[in-house]
Amino acid sequence: MKSPEPTVKTCRQRPPHVPCNSVNRMLLFAWIALPLLLANFNSVAADDLASQEQQAFTTAVNAVAKSVVQIRTIGGLDRVGKTLLSTGPTTGVIVSSDGYIVSSAFNFAGKPNSILVKLASGKQLAAKLVGRDSNRMLVLLKVQAEQPLPVPVAAQTTNTQVGQWAIAVGRTFQSEQVDVSVGIVSALKRMYGRVLQTDANVSVANYGGPLVDISGNVLGILVPMSPQPSGGEDAEVAGTSFYDSGIGFAVPLEHIFGILERWKDQTDLRPGKLGIGLQNGDAHVTPPKITSVWRESPAAEAGWQADDLITAVNGVEVATQAQLRFQIVPKYADDALQVTLQRDGKPIESEVTLTGKLAPYRHPFLGVLTGQAVEEDNHTGALILLVWPGSPAGKAGLKVGDKIVKIEDAKVRSLIDFRKQILSMHPAQSAKLVVEREGQELSIEAELSTAPEDLLSAADLADFYTQGAAKAEQQQELKKLKVPEFEQAAQYYRPTLEEDQQPGLILYLGDGNEEKDQKIAKQWQTTCDRDGMVLLVAPPKPKASWKSDDLSYLQQLSRLAVQQLEVDRRRMIVVGQEKAGQLAYGLAMSGRAGFAGVVSINAPLPRALKPRNASPNNRLAVLIIESQDGGFAPLIRRDLQTLRAAGYPAVRLVRPADSAGEIELDPATRSSISRWALGLLCL
Repeated sequence: MKSPEPTVKTCRQRPPHVPCNSVNRMLLFAWIALPLLLANFNSVAADDLASQEQQAFTTAVNAVAKSVVQIRTIGGLDRVGKTLLSTGPTTGVIVSSDGYIVSSAFNFAGKPNSILVKLASGKQLAAKLVGRDSNRMLVLLKVQAEQPLPVPVAAQTTNTQVGQWAIAVGRTFQSEQVDVSVGIVSALKRMYGRVLQTDANVSVANYGGPLVDISGNVLGILVPMSPQPSGGEDAEVAGTSFYDSGIGFAVPLEHIFGILERWKDQTDLRPGKLGIGLQNGDAHVTPPKITSVWRESPAAEAGWQADDLITAVNGVEVATQAQLRFQIVPKYADDALQVTLQRDGKPIESEVTLTGKLAPYRHPFLGVLTGQAVEEDNHTGALILLVWPGSPAGKAGLKVGDKIVKIEDAKVRSLIDFRKQILSMHPAQSAKLVVEREGQELSIEAELSTAPEDLLSAADLADFYTQGAAKAEQQQELKKLKVPEFEQAAQYYRPTLEEDQQPGLILYLGDGNEEKDQKIAKQWQTTCDRDGMVLLVAPPKPKASWKSDDLSYLQQLSRLAVQQLEVDRRRMIVVGQEKAGQLAYGLAMSGRAGFAGVVSINAPLPRALKPRNASPNNRLAVLIIESQDGGFAPLIRRDLQTLRAAGYPAVRLVRPADSAGEIELDPATRSSISRWALGLLCL
């Protein structure tokens, strides 16, 4: 019997003179030592890389440092609107050797009395403000220098890439040295192509300073900028909310060099405007189809019309409103554009020169309230239900029961057609109408006016209300409507309506007392039943009064009401008294909630609110109610003129003196509000 073969332990690739156990110990040592050696090597390499990186940053900053100046402003405003302005030094960049300097407009929003500039050499010079670029929030300064000043090199925008190094530089804390923060270029062509974006720290300390690439070339001038600028006096401080958010913006220096000579001559550069209204919708998917044209605007002078579709600008195709904005927003007043339109399926080539200012838009007014005319299930024409006394319609002889079947030779197939055709016209334009009356067609011409600044009287509406008598409803409990992110809950009353009837909305800013809410609902129920209006009573935060911070809540509540209560946006009004009235102004004029009217009671305009001019897509009317001998009367009357000058049809009523401070409204005031709200439907 054979003995079993001995077990042999094999060490692969073992040198013949080295025992197996020794090889194992050598491998173990190698596995331990190798990471230590690699770590040491990586540490040395990392230190070397960091050193090279630091040296590159230092070299880049040194390349521009002598072109970066410190700016001090003296006098002027402490704040603009709610924004507190910086009182410390700010930064600028030399852009011309003969003493021109660019900085951020934020630094000069307070309209300072005098400006001092300190150069890198320490020499201090007086400066004057030459002009502003309100499209890119920049200012141009001029100092008298004894010798040529250093000008930095502009980086080429075509070579700028997302992810490359970006160094934000300022000269504020100490005039003898610059402040530096490092990041990357995080996006290009932001704000419709006007700026690039960086994640380098951008704040008041370096607004107006350069954003520099790793080669020492200037990518742009740092500015605060908002995607939704106010367009008012506080436009220069819009965008400061991005401070310390990881998002900063810079206007390409290459662009500034390109407009510098023009800027010196024109002093002020303003955004270019066409003077058109576009259909509502998501700008990224909605075609740029024109709904209205401003009178005496570039678009009007070029012969543009409602329903024209813009298809190209300067040879660049545009299919959406966002693409159109990328072609228009970066442009300045007096820039000329070649625009291709499509009208009735045919292309039209047009040249327009943009303007820097448009007259306030005023909506056209015929003076009729219409309903849908139905014949054998075919919607044809607009049936006149009410004629506003003294209106163009009344003067032209239009009557209740007439059916408007054509406007300017275009058929009126629906109420939407009628509305669109009237709103595409302008005041003082003659509207050629064809109406059916007792089986005959009549041609009538009416010269449109602006919206009236008075109310329909109860007598004017007597027959109208008789035809649509209110349904008798028992008092109902209010239902709750709550925005999930907020602790308070609004209450609403919705009347019983016909299946195809869409209600209007009265958003009433209450004081949070549920018993008062019930009382308000009871008082308004007859009006809501008769006029088909939802009453939504919104409260402030528990145990608090209304504040400007509540605007976000009201915007979201309004959107929720439109969705869940199926509200007709053309009949949305917001009502507020005193502080709540000021908040109502802010809500309606933000344009985000889509209100057709705002009722302010004993409430002047908020100090921080500068009303934008009325526009085609924001058909907002104002009802101002003041108490007799009220303390705010002088301010309210001044605001009335301000609103009218901006193009808003504003009506003023005086309420009995003993009603001041009462959140429940007297019957006469409620009646006035309901008649005014009904008038909003008149075109």
